[in-house]
Amino acid sequence: MSLEDDKHRYRNPADTFGLTGKERLYSRVSDKSFQAILTDPATVIHQVAVDNNLFGEYLFVTLSRMAGEQRSALTFYGLGYHDEREQWVTEVWHWYVSQSLSRATQHQISLEEAQQQIQARREEIAPFMTEYNPSRRALLFALLADLTDEDGAVTEMEDLERLGYADLLWGESDPKVDDEEEDHDQ
Repeated sequence: MSLEDDKHRYRNPADTFGLTGKERLYSRVSDKSFQAILTDPATVIHQVAVDNNLFGEYLFVTLSRMAGEQRSALTFYGLGYHDEREQWVTEVWHWYVSQSLSRATQHQISLEEAQQQIQARREEIAPFMTEYNPSRRALLFALLADLTDEDGAVTEMEDLERLGYADLLWGESDPKVDDEEEDHDQ
C-alpha cells in the first residue's frame, strides 16, 4: 500500500483516539481518560451540550481528530442520570462514533470553554447526587445490561413487563413501576 493510499484509507475512530481494547469493548472511558483525550493537542472540540438519549439526560461532548486526510469524530456522554439504573454517571464517559461530516463537527470551541461547560455541569448536578439506593427494578436492569448491553436490557425489561412478570420480579410497591402504570392509564 502506498503512502497516498494510506492517507485515504478508512481508520476506525477508536484507533484515531487511541482507545484501549476494554474502552472499545464497553464503549466507555474513565473520566481520567476522557480528560486526557479532551486536552490532547490533536483533539478538536466541536460541541458541548446537555441533551437526552434513551437512558436519560447527559452532557454530550463531540470531539474529532485527523485520521490521514479525513477527520474522525467521537461523541462522549456522561455527567448525567441513568433513568433505568437509577444512578448518576459521573466517573465514566460513554462514547459512540459521530458522523464526521455533520453540522456538529463544522463548529469548534476552545478547550477553556469546553472545560468551563463541563465544570458547570458537574456543579449543576452535584446537589442531586445522593446515596445510591436503587429499586429492585433498577438492580435487575443493571444485571441484564451488564450481561448483555443497555439496549438489550431495555428490550428484556419491556418483555418481562408485557409478560406480567413485573410484580414477581420487582413487586407491586416499586414506585417506578407504579408511576409508569399511572402514566399509561391517563
